[in-house]
Amino acid sequence: MRQRVARSRQLVASGRKLAVVARVMQVSRQAIYRVPRRRTDPGPRPISGPVDRALVEVARRNPTDGTRMVAALTSRALGRQVNRKRAQRVMRAQRLLKRHRRTGRRRRPGFFRVERPDQLWHMDMTSVWVAEHGWCYLNAAIDCCTREMPAWGLDVRCRAEEAIAVIEAGAARHGLEPGTLTLGTDNGTAYTSRAFRARLRDLGVVHRRGGYRDPESQAFIESFFSKLKQRCVWRHEFETLDQAREVIAAYIERYHDRPHSGLGYRTPSEVRQTWDDAQEALHKQAA
Repeated sequence: MRQRVARSRQLVASGRKLAVVARVMQVSRQAIYRVPRRRTDPGPRPISGPVDRALVEVARRNPTDGTRMVAALTSRALGRQVNRKRAQRVMRAQRLLKRHRRTGRRRRPGFFRVERPDQLWHMDMTSVWVAEHGWCYLNAAIDCCTREMPAWGLDVRCRAEEAIAVIEAGAARHGLEPGTLTLGTDNGTAYTSRAFRARLRDLGVVHRRGGYRDPESQAFIESFFSKLKQRCVWRHEFETLDQAREVIAAYIERYHDRPHSGLGYRTPSEVRQTWDDAQEALHKQAA
């Protein structure tokens, strides 16, 4: 359309009749008459009010987050509710909005209803670059109910031994009883090995493997890894393995006290505490 309008203006300027050019080129006369003007950039608008200043500060401190999370974090910081649309307006005026690629959701077979903590964990492995060793491997498990990270481990190898160590640490930390936990993994060699499956049987953990080439079967841990890399890994250059472990451990500690969109913008620690309080109240009633 723009090319036809530009060509129509050239023809009119060369002496052609405007009405004939508009009819033949199938453009309106108004488009030919209009004088194109270059848009001027007014720049970021001034910030007014403590709420807007708080929104800008939170958005700049968390550059990978969207308007909903910025509004939730600002609400916690100010102790009052901040509207998501206000956060969007302020972030747009300050050019803090981030473009996100929309991905269509597809329906998958299989369904697991999670009703309590330590009922279903997702476990997976991702790679992290460390200058001292090259690619290192992060095994981590996430609770699909509370979104807590029961255990994780960063090592230079990704064998069954490292995966077993993560599960044993998580089971010991949460005091799991046999037959209470289902562990979801993909079909990686560490998770399909005889040693890993035998250790799960000894712990009384049910092994639930996803489909081949189907990362959505491990959606919770895949989502955690993506945010971990955006907010932590890609923003640091790790020289040693100890440095990488220290930075990732600090991020996971903050993550437990960070609001989560899948939890109604509550933190994993708050959801766990709510469950513990409810269980304690039930025990008191039974007694």
